[in-house]
Amino acid sequence: MITEETARKQLETLHQEGTALVIALAEEKETEPFEVGYQRWYSRTLPLMKQLAPERYAEFQVYYHGDPKRFWALSGCYAIQDYILGRESSADAFDSREEAARCLTSQLAILKSVADRIPWMALDTEDQAARGLQLAELEAARDLIKVSERAAGALAGVVLTAHLRKLAAKHQVKLRKQAPTAGELVEALKAARVLDVPAWSQATWLAQIRERVTAKEGGNADFAGAKICPKTEGEAPTKLQVRDLVDGTQWLITNVF
Repeated sequence: MITEETARKQLETLHQEGTALVIALAEEKETEPFEVGYQRWYSRTLPLMKQLAPERYAEFQVYYHGDPKRFWALSGCYAIQDYILGRESSADAFDSREEAARCLTSQLAILKSVADRIPWMALDTEDQAARGLQLAELEAARDLIKVSERAAGALAGVVLTAHLRKLAAKHQVKLRKQAPTAGELVEALKAARVLDVPAWSQATWLAQIRERVTAKEGGNADFAGAKICPKTEGEAPTKLQVRDLVDGTQWLITNVF
């Protein structure tokens, strides 16, 4: 998922652009065909809605394509796609332009509500408790660096993988394997647009360090407390890389949820 700051900026930009579309539509002062501007706006807004408010995703879409069971010519049943397709009603009180503006205004209201709730998304009780535990584990990993870089890397890697798995479950990302590696989870999350490019780049680097720790251990390091069985082959992560893993995982937990 994109970071809180990036999400807020994108939502603000999309709200401003959508508002301009409504004004141009209402005042009949479009600088380009409404269909062009709206489709560009809708294509960028839809994936953001899916990430940040999946429970309102279908509702947001209905204002575009309408309910297939409705009669479009009735006031309140008209959708933006009807306007784009040029559907008109002969009813005196029916104004297709006003109906399209009503639908877009409703979409903007949903978008605004999503922006308003962003600061509260991290305050979900269950998520907050899990995040607190993970941050405590990372502090323990940070202290472990002074004693054993491998042990610190293993613990941080467990936290990283657990967070990636939680993201995949939360956003209903389909996984090809029952027990994917951290790197495979990162790629699946990127493909599902849960991670944007900067977050994906950071998570990829962390997964690479984590997998080097796992390879050096010669076994599965997905469980804290698992016995570390070192192998001689393979290059172990450096102390700086282990610090990157700990700090980067903390950034991911606090910014991508």
